[in-house]
Amino acid sequence: MLNSQSKRDFVSIIAHELSSGIDRAVAYWLGRIEVELVDRSITTAQREAAIESILREYKQCRGQDQMGLASA
Repeated sequence: MLNSQSKRDFVSIIAHELSSGIDRAVAYWLGRIEVELVDRSITTAQREAAIESILREYKQCRGQDQMGLASA
């Protein structure tokens, strides 16, 4: 049986792993978008299409068609 401190340590380890996974995922998707934003060899329309493609891929990976929209 785990004591109280062991339980807190276990929960802390799990929370850290979840947080690390989220950080890696966000960095991956934002990194892909950033690559398209800084690519000066493509037109603005091509850039928009590339970013839209990344967003479609992200939605497909999530298994959802809708994303939450940020408010300004």
